[in-house]
Amino acid sequence: MEQWDVWYASFPYEENPNIRKIRPVIILDVKTMECLSVKVTSKNIRESDEFDVEIKHWDEAGLKAPSVARVSKTIKISKEAFNNRKGVLHLEDRLSIMNKFKEYISKSN
Repeated sequence: MEQWDVWYASFPYEENPNIRKIRPVIILDVKTMECLSVKVTSKNIRESDEFDVEIKHWDEAGLKAPSVARVSKTIKISKEAFNNRKGVLHLEDRLSIMNKFKEYISKSN
């Protein structure tokens, strides 16, 4: 597991964290027991969330369809929840997501 890898992982629902869905995520940071991960969806960018980022090179990252990184849905996930590495993000997508993540963190504090 490395930064910018795209994996499928068991991701908790916001409404009920006890319910999880296997979905693609982008790893932002790897620690001993967990990874800071960004939720990925095939849904469109939401105008109501300025932290949604289009993944322009989704096919190169191993994703099945055009996708969006929901930067505002970044959470720590236990390494045990990861089960299938799909690929790695293109440099252009890395820069877009990291810049948006920095903006998100600065607005959250």
